[in-house]
Amino acid sequence: MPTDIQTLKSLGLFEELTPEELNRVAPIIHPMKVGEGEILTQRGEPATVFYVVLKGNFIISFKDGRAFTLHERGDIIGWSTIVTPFRYTGTAVALTDGEALTLQGDDFLQTIQGESSIGDKIMKKINPIIAERVPYFSRDAARRDLPPAGAE
Repeated sequence: MPTDIQTLKSLGLFEELTPEELNRVAPIIHPMKVGEGEILTQRGEPATVFYVVLKGNFIISFKDGRAFTLHERGDIIGWSTIVTPFRYTGTAVALTDGEALTLQGDDFLQTIQGESSIGDKIMKKINPIIAERVPYFSRDAARRDLPPAGAE
């Protein structure tokens, strides 16, 4: 079942989309219940699903032991679905029961690439998140003294 427009409009990722744009993306966004301990992404695996947190607590861990938690409505998990090489850089696990919106990576990427106004608005929101998280999975980035990523 697609997600309602009001829910999407309330999330930072989609807040700049027009009602028409929201109606175009809503059919590819689906709600999902998440159970404590559920693994959403596995580091190194093909990135197939993008998640937007609605509620719950999640941890994303990386191979060198770095990790951070997500617990805010609108936090995202799985941006590797739209960024090459399309493999998850971290393992995301639900620390509590929760809820998320899901977008299949192929559908999400096709929408971003095929609908330039939607893609521009969404990538404008995702790019700063990517920049914040780079130090967690890239030792080279950490050596360049990029600002550390905090909780979102």
